[in-house]
Amino acid sequence: MTADPSLAPSAARRDSHNSLRRALVERLRDGRTDLAETVMEIDAHAYVDPDRHAREREAFRKLPIMACLSLDVAEPGDKLLFDALGPEIVILRDGEGQVRAFLNMCPHRAARLVTECDSRKRMTCRFHGWTFDLKGKLIGLPGAEGFAGMEREARGLVELPVAEWAGMVFVRADPEGGLIDVAEWLGPFAAELEHLELGRARPMRRSRLETRTNWKCAWDTYCESYHFATLHATTVAPRLVSNVMALTPFDRHARMGFPRKDWYALADAPETEWPDENFGGNYFIFPNINLNVSSGPNGEMFYGFYHLYPGETSGSTVTRMATYRPGHADGPQPDEDWQVLHGFIEDVVRTEDYSVSEEAYRNLSDAPEGFSAVFGANEILVQKWHRDWADQLEELGLGEA
Repeated sequence: MTADPSLAPSAARRDSHNSLRRALVERLRDGRTDLAETVMEIDAHAYVDPDRHAREREAFRKLPIMACLSLDVAEPGDKLLFDALGPEIVILRDGEGQVRAFLNMCPHRAARLVTECDSRKRMTCRFHGWTFDLKGKLIGLPGAEGFAGMEREARGLVELPVAEWAGMVFVRADPEGGLIDVAEWLGPFAAELEHLELGRARPMRRSRLETRTNWKCAWDTYCESYHFATLHATTVAPRLVSNVMALTPFDRHARMGFPRKDWYALADAPETEWPDENFGGNYFIFPNINLNVSSGPNGEMFYGFYHLYPGETSGSTVTRMATYRPGHADGPQPDEDWQVLHGFIEDVVRTEDYSVSEEAYRNLSDAPEGFSAVFGANEILVQKWHRDWADQLEELGLGEA
């Protein structure tokens, strides 16, 4: 179920998506799902321990994290504020079309520099009027005579590693963290994402959710469909089959699909008679992003991004949701269709998935010593992700002492 790199994007996309649908129809026909070898237990402290949480937040500062898509900062001067990694970051496109990232901090006395995501070619601090260009250079200094002994070139904005690749923008919150090689970070998963043509996707609507749970409690809900029939009985379950999935791992990244109920009718039909479908499944960009590639009620494809971040405490999670209209979804349907779909998904996540996640976190916080959660073999991606995350912490020197 991997993309053929020799094909044009549209053909590669269709080939990859049909391959996933074929695998899911086979699972419906056989009455099975992908399974891990056995169950897996994870101690409650992995969710509630403050020290573990602090180490996870530090890991997020060190890793290359996807912050937005290219068209979120489409033109020179366009800016996006990104505060999910700890320090607030301003991501912008400079006059030469290059994406840059800076700490949103005036190097005079650390005041917040950018407060609105405008398209102006200069950034002026509202505290004392220091002004910077789109490359972070100090170009305006009121009362310059008072700073005669200052090395002006050293008072530019603090720049962060950032990279734009295949329509995605990745940033690292550590100024000393080194350059980002997105293709290397994604490995074989890069081809799967490249054919989506994310650089042509237009932003439709964004949301930010702050939830009183550990970010991993919230994340786990995206990684399995075992709960569809019960938790989503009236929202998701009428359309999607519960507890059936097909997983393709790509090192620490993954792609998973959940079949639709109307696909039972395809099980006995020749594939040549299957209707075209705008369905690509869920792309999990390690460590914290789920990209849902599917179709809404209007039949057109949408890209739904769900970015999860550890909040300031072990019991707080920040979710940044964004819905995009793919460049190839160029039919007559109004943008409002994608905006309404975003609202529906946000409501489901907030009132169903995250309400249960908040309850689980409260119970984990008060659980008896030695209590562990258990993931079934049918929760295969949940298991894989927790193992991969533990390995990542170890590699960064942030694992268990």
